[in-house]
Amino acid sequence: MSKIVKYEMKPVTIKRVKLRTSKSIFDPIIDEFLRGDETLVEITVEGRTTSSLKSALMKRLEKREEPDVEVTLGYGVVYLEKKPPT
Repeated sequence: MSKIVKYEMKPVTIKRVKLRTSKSIFDPIIDEFLRGDETLVEITVEGRTTSSLKSALMKRLEKREEPDVEVTLGYGVVYLEKKPPT
C-alpha cells in the first residue's frame, strides 16, 4: 500500500521571477574570449571531457544570450568561435 504524503496546492495568478542569476565556472572563460582579439580558440578544462565541456559551454552561452559565439567539437578538441557580423 502506498503512503499518502501531505502537500499543499495554491492557485496563483503571477509566477515569481528569479531575480538573481548564478555565476558559472565558464563565465570567466567566455568573458576573456569575448574581450580578446582572437576569433577562434581551443578550450580545455581540467577534469572535463570534450563532450561535457561543449554541452556546458553551449548551455551557458544560451543562458547569457550570446548568439555571436559558437561552440564546436573537433577531434577531441572544443573550439570557441566568434561568428562574423552579418
